[in-house]
Amino acid sequence: MSAPIYIALLHFPIVNRKGALVTTAVTNMDIHDISRSARTYGVEKYFIVTPIEDQHQLVGRILGHWKTDQSRTYHPDRVEAVSLVQLARDFEEVKAAIFEKHGQNPEVVLTDARPLPNSVSYADYRRELAEPGRPPKPVILVFGTGWGVSDTFYPEVHRILAPVYGPEGSQGYNHLSVRSAVAIILDRLFGK
Repeated sequence: MSAPIYIALLHFPIVNRKGALVTTAVTNMDIHDISRSARTYGVEKYFIVTPIEDQHQLVGRILGHWKTDQSRTYHPDRVEAVSLVQLARDFEEVKAAIFEKHGQNPEVVLTDARPLPNSVSYADYRRELAEPGRPPKPVILVFGTGWGVSDTFYPEVHRILAPVYGPEGSQGYNHLSVRSAVAIILDRLFGK
């Protein structure tokens, strides 16, 4: 795979269960668990996107803990994974960071638990990413929180991945934690 892969976990623009536009809270588990999945599957950077300054301060304190000598001594694997986390206030900041590193904007790939038009299967997108001669354009997999990413974000999106379904298919239970969804999707696209 020649394309650099990134992850963004959006906390805005998100919808709640009633469909209203909201900003969700960052959770400690999302920081740790998603960074570990990101490191396992070779993701370049894991962006946590929230406009709320208090959330930036909270996440900054958590990340600061993993920069101490004690953490590096007792949990070097966790320190390595958490070092992939970068805070951003909005998606424009994420795109700017990727552009600065690669000189081009990323292909934005939205994930969603809801079936959306023109979605691509994991097998098809995996094949597409592995095509010889595919330009090494960076790819960012975008994950939502709450009840999903607001359609106000859709103009940013180039591709949409199909929902993750269990053995019951689209008629079965379908409400994974974002941490589980990230791990499953990364494994489907990049696992061996």
